[in-house]
This record gives sequence, structure tokens and C-alpha cells, in this order.
Amino acid sequence: MKQNVGDYSFEYKKRQQVKFMHAVVFFVSVFVFISIFLNCILFSVFVNSSSMETDICRGGIVFVSPFMRNPSRGQVVYLSRIDGQGVSAGKRLVNTAVSFFSLYKFTPFGRNSRMTGNDSIRRVVALPGDSYYMKDFVLYVKPAGQPHFLTEFELSARPYNISIYSVPVEWDGMGCSGQIPETTLGKDEYFVLADNRIEGLDSRIYGVISSSRIKGRVLCQVFPFGKAKLF
Repeated sequence: MKQNVGDYSFEYKKRQQVKFMHAVVFFVSVFVFISIFLNCILFSVFVNSSSMETDICRGGIVFVSPFMRNPSRGQVVYLSRIDGQGVSAGKRLVNTAVSFFSLYKFTPFGRNSRMTGNDSIRRVVALPGDSYYMKDFVLYVKPAGQPHFLTEFELSARPYNISIYSVPVEWDGMGCSGQIPETTLGKDEYFVLADNRIEGLDSRIYGVISSSRIKGRVLCQVFPFGKAKLF
């Protein structure tokens, strides 16, 4: 039986439409999977400040696990913005798409002032119930129930570096203080510090944080490749 041109054209268009729909479903499925993975399992963060140098460099990319929200002393965490303003589900979806295609260097929503409008990466140095004081930019901690103060480095399970340098005399009174009197943390209070103790904004400026502000634990730095490391 001879097939006319109209029948052939119809079948061809139908097959093309099916292929197009399969392609759309595939790309949507991949995008949804990536979005769920990045938001719920493991997501990357582009570091756009020098507050955690030298261990985490400016311009680097780190991976964060949102499942790990109960940090130990010395661990690095990803914190929500200080002003408490959230981002809607729709904007988070747009942020995920834009950050993915911009290699995690740009998100259109959720950024405002430098101090309060950005999420940040900081190191947890004292836990609920701990007593602490700071001398010459080094934190001394007496864990809850313990009799003696130890340096932050002695209590950390992994070694880390901090950045301290001399500042001009005319800077006296500016920036973060290197001295803090003895204080005891209450329930669900964490004291966090930037590794760059001179320039970084941390609990010395905005006070202790609660666990609700911890969005996840920083597991590793993957870029630049020469400075890749685990935390």
C-alpha cells in the first residue's frame, strides 16, 4: 500500500514532538535532581571575602553539608545572614540555577550590605556552656564541666591557621578587638571567629549565634586546586 506524503509528514512531526518532549523531561529531571542535591545533600559556596584566610582563600569554592549542623570546636560552618531576612522558595530556585551556570560565583537574590546581607563562613571556637576569654587575638576556652582554660588550638580536633598582623597605630580602636573578658555561653549559644582575626567580622562584633543560623558544615575546599583540603 502506497503511503501518501501527508501521512509521512504527520508521522515525522509526531516522532519529532516525542523526541522533543523526552529531551525536555530529561533536562528538567536533571535540573530538579541537581537542585535537590545542592540544597539538601551537598552544595558548593563561592568564597568572596578574605575573612577565612589563610586556610580558605578568597575566590575559592568550598562544599557544605546541610546535614551537619551540630559542630565541634574548631570546625568551620556556613552561617545564614545576620539580619535574619530569608529568601523565598522561588528566589532560592533562581539562585540555584544562576549559581550553577555561573560556576557558583553569582546569586541574584539574598545579598545586601557587607555585614548583614550575606551568608558567611566562620569557625566555631566555643560551644554552649563553655567559658572563654581572648588575649592577643587567641581564644582561651574552658569546656563546660572542666577546670582549666586551654587555647582554641589545643581543643580543636584538626589543626588550623589564623591570620594576625600588626596594624598602624592610627588604627587603634578600629576593627575587631584582640581582647575579650571572660564570658560563659548559655544554652544554644556558639562563639564563632574568622581566621583573619584583624579584618573578619564575627562574634566579637555581632555576638554569639544560635544553632538556627548554622546552615551546614564546611567539609572541604575544592578550588583553587593547589589549595584543596579537608576541614
